[in-house]
Amino acid sequence: MKTSARISLLSLLLSVSVLGACNIFPDPKESGEKVEVIQKNAQIDTSKDVKKDEVEIYFAKKNGEELELVAVHRPIRGDNQLKDTIEELLRGPTPEEEKSGLLSEIPKGTILLGIKDGEGETEIDLSKRFSTGSISSMQTRLDQMTKTVSPLANEKKVYLDVEGKRLDASSFDGLEIKQPIN
Repeated sequence: MKTSARISLLSLLLSVSVLGACNIFPDPKESGEKVEVIQKNAQIDTSKDVKKDEVEIYFAKKNGEELELVAVHRPIRGDNQLKDTIEELLRGPTPEEEKSGLLSEIPKGTILLGIKDGEGETEIDLSKRFSTGSISSMQTRLDQMTKTVSPLANEKKVYLDVEGKRLDASSFDGLEIKQPIN
């Protein structure tokens, strides 16, 4: 760097320092001016690396004798985020995810029959296949569904139906099924 360029750069830096020290640009807090902090849609993001065009889907993974739920990220494919998210959940883990030990307790072939979006509540209607299997399997699939759809509910209550009928404890001997699921 040439000497004249160095001098110019040092002069500029010195000028900025002097202006800052002279308080040419006063802090509004010190001058008594009202300072407003505006936060739009400020929410704590508990999920890591979730992008706006992605959703979290929950699958199970063996941890010793127990199953734990693990989130995977999936891209959004259409305009209805809840519908697309449920369909991704029903597709199950990809072959790569299965190789890493992920599984779904939701029976293969379970179909989303519909979503009724009302004021203050949403009903998710699944095919009968969802309700087949053991009680322990049912608890895990309910947990998968709950953790997957709850972030998308927008404070609405979410109810789970099978073939148009509200899923309840009478369908499963001894399993408590809470409705709404979120």
